[in-house]
Amino acid sequence: MGWEIERRFLVRVPDRRWPPAREGHHLKQGYVRHGEPSVRIRTGEPRGPVLTCKSGSGVRRSEVETVVSDEVATALFEAAGSSVLEKIRFPMGAWTVDRFLGDLEGLALLEIELESEDQELPDPPKHVRVLREVTDDKRFVSGRLAALEPKERRKLVKKSYKEVDE
Repeated sequence: MGWEIERRFLVRVPDRRWPPAREGHHLKQGYVRHGEPSVRIRTGEPRGPVLTCKSGSGVRRSEVETVVSDEVATALFEAAGSSVLEKIRFPMGAWTVDRFLGDLEGLALLEIELESEDQELPDPPKHVRVLREVTDDKRFVSGRLAALEPKERRKLVKKSYKEVDE
């Protein structure tokens, strides 16, 4: 079992500053199990479909990953039902920016994987405006986002940005 040490931030990127979609990785994630541990299937990574189990919350979480066949991925997406989300992930130096699609359109999260919890953060990418850290805000865990109904997803996006604009 390994550890993922990661911090996440709610951000804004002006429309004209987004890289073309072809420069990112189009990821599709299905959640077979929510809670502890979460079980996720993801396609769109260069290494192929990846099955991931994660436990914990906050900056440091346990993580186990394995590459699976396309057939296994298809079966797991069927098991996930509507608990699926899609996003385009843009690598930007040490950071990645996720631009969510579908009912989460408008949501953008900046992420960085770290070597230790107290590691100093590099400057965020240019043109990305950091609004607030959401590492400890469970509303922004991908599994929770995927579990929301379409109407709840749209409401969360609007509310999240309204909170920082007030």
